[in-house]
Amino acid sequence: MKIMFKLGNHRPIGGIWLCLVASLLLLLAACGTDKPSASTGSTPPASTAPAASTPSESSADNSSGETTRTFNTVMGDVEIPAHPQRIIAQGLLPYFLMFDVKPIGSTNWEIQYPHLAGLTDGIEDTGFIDGASVEKILSLQPDLIVTVEPTLYEPFSKIAPTVVIPYDKIGDVHADTRLFGELLGEKDKAEQILAEFDRKTAETRDKLRPVLDSGETFSLIGAFDKTHYIYGRGIYRGGLTMYKYIGLQAPPLIQEQVIDKNKDLLEISLEKIPEYAGDHIFLDVSNGAEFDESSGLWQSIDAVKNGNVHKLDTDIFWPYDPLAISQQMDELVKMLLP
Repeated sequence: MKIMFKLGNHRPIGGIWLCLVASLLLLLAACGTDKPSASTGSTPPASTAPAASTPSESSADNSSGETTRTFNTVMGDVEIPAHPQRIIAQGLLPYFLMFDVKPIGSTNWEIQYPHLAGLTDGIEDTGFIDGASVEKILSLQPDLIVTVEPTLYEPFSKIAPTVVIPYDKIGDVHADTRLFGELLGEKDKAEQILAEFDRKTAETRDKLRPVLDSGETFSLIGAFDKTHYIYGRGIYRGGLTMYKYIGLQAPPLIQEQVIDKNKDLLEISLEKIPEYAGDHIFLDVSNGAEFDESSGLWQSIDAVKNGNVHKLDTDIFWPYDPLAISQQMDELVKMLLP
């Protein structure tokens, strides 16, 4: 099974909307509505980003007789069902599907992804990722909610135990898979998934051995809106797959200024692109960006002259979950081998 995960454009939650949500929840509470409880916490300030959610040492595994277990999150410890059955995935849907777990509800844009066709049938639409329909989620009676938005912890935790896993804390296949294995009570299955991922990675490296041993360099360049970027070994545009898991060699300037400094990206001017160009260029043009491939500047680059520009499909190279990375490996083999 190969599916992908794509980041959408987040929509801000207005103050009026939050007030309405708060009023609704207070009214429900006053009427005696019975909701599963969760540990409370306050949203950390933006300047002090918390560490990634991690499993508690006291968590019960899938074979225990416990009905609940403690899960440590960015919002503090949360008491969650030992074996959740009615999950709302307000983001990160592919991570559940990777474990053959189908949430009862998820975001509209994740459900509609072409690469998830046939896997999301029956999953209810709960709205935007950062502007979910509280009424809809209430009606689904979840026993666990997982969200990427810390700002939604308070309203969601009044409905069911809520685990916050921010997007910026995701990006390492082994850590992320084990995190979800712990969350779902499927630690053994997590190791099976990782064994298959490692096998696929080794197989792809073997296929690309002539490329890896050639000494050629690869740049990952993007035009997004009106800005130009150099991407490194991070979550953007397949960088994890290309540089971290496959081991493609970056040009010295990208290695020094981006990868060695653990930056996901570097904003540059159009005129600087030739300085970062490798023997091959992976090119992403998105979000309405205009990129003139007929310009003298672009045409002066050796990779362009040699026909070594590889245009990226955003549906394939924007996600960075393990299943998306597996698909990206297949695409890189197609791109780079004759």
